[in-house]
Amino acid sequence: MSLNDISRRKFGSSAIGVSSLVAGSTLTSCATNNITQLPTDPYEQLIAMVKMMGTLAEERVVWKTKGKIFAILPDDVILLYGMRGSESTWWRQMDDTRFVRYNSTMSFFTDPVTDEIIDEFKSPINGNTIKLPVSYIRHKEGEWFTPMGVYYGSMKKVFPDQYKDKPLQLDWTLDNDIIRRQDGDNFPPIIPQPSMEYVSFFTRASEVFDTSLTRADCVSAGWNIMAGSRSPYKELGIPPGNVNWHFDAVKVKDVEDLDQDYLEKARTHSDRFDISPELDEGPSFFERILKMRGFS
Repeated sequence: MSLNDISRRKFGSSAIGVSSLVAGSTLTSCATNNITQLPTDPYEQLIAMVKMMGTLAEERVVWKTKGKIFAILPDDVILLYGMRGSESTWWRQMDDTRFVRYNSTMSFFTDPVTDEIIDEFKSPINGNTIKLPVSYIRHKEGEWFTPMGVYYGSMKKVFPDQYKDKPLQLDWTLDNDIIRRQDGDNFPPIIPQPSMEYVSFFTRASEVFDTSLTRADCVSAGWNIMAGSRSPYKELGIPPGNVNWHFDAVKVKDVEDLDQDYLEKARTHSDRFDISPELDEGPSFFERILKMRGFS
């Protein structure tokens, strides 16, 4: 069965009202219903995932993030510093079965004890003091969410084997109205390896499957392994070891729910903090990296 067959048979031709599209499916419920099973249909899973991670409406969704960065050495594990940040995503429904989000993340590094923002760090490994730049990444091209997979167009074009079309199959579990979903991203070789991110999302089924809601509250936690050969880790004396970012995040109601000191620094750092990356000029983040690495 093709994706078009799924769309025609189950969900009509209008992208105006997602709630009406879902009303005839197993997603239909209200907050008082007892949800006992999770849908297996790729489209229904897509709608659930979008509500967990973002929104069915065309609006900005903000996640408040916090984490710790560890050096993973051959004979030791050392806490280096912390981080506080946010991830803003601007969502749009493109047609009956596809959504796009435009993603922007900004993180500042912190003292792991006081949680105060810092801009330099002295390595406990080799004694070097380094400047800690702001981690600021914006994805102009947008990330596609479809019943046949999630991908950035530039990456799918260059690495088709990593982003093959196949029906969405979420790794998720339901207990006591709580959905636990796991998801990983084993990045293609455009950055030094090893590199992998793995995240668990937690949300209420009664919100995800309530068709009167366009979004569900959600929290997440996970880790991101980065090669110790990358800057600034190599300057800290981490090789032959690697680095692990442990992080958690909460989906907040509004950008103003972020810490005031963070918001002031974020808006001072970039006048585009509150603007969707879709409106940025020039090549996208991945297009720049692909060109720099010789893939395009």
